[in-house]
Amino acid sequence: MISIRSVVISGLVVGLAIPVMAQEMRCGEELISGDQIEPLLSEQVLEKCGEPTEKDGFEWYYAQQEKVLVFNGNDELETIRDSNDE
Repeated sequence: MISIRSVVISGLVVGLAIPVMAQEMRCGEELISGDQIEPLLSEQVLEKCGEPTEKDGFEWYYAQQEKVLVFNGNDELETIRDSNDE
């Protein structure tokens, strides 16, 4: 008989093994991602996506896509998250 403990442990192991899905954002026909091998620079994002609705330091908010782009201190795109996740 399978114990509840082994089911819970198996579920945790499987859950930890699934990688976190990277967030992406569509800008016209371009698809940008925060986990590219060579990160996009802020100027490249501006070229592809245009000016954000709002800038707050290293975070750029795009209202139409409902996304927040987070840049690091080197102006590289680090992550993209849903704006309603805040």
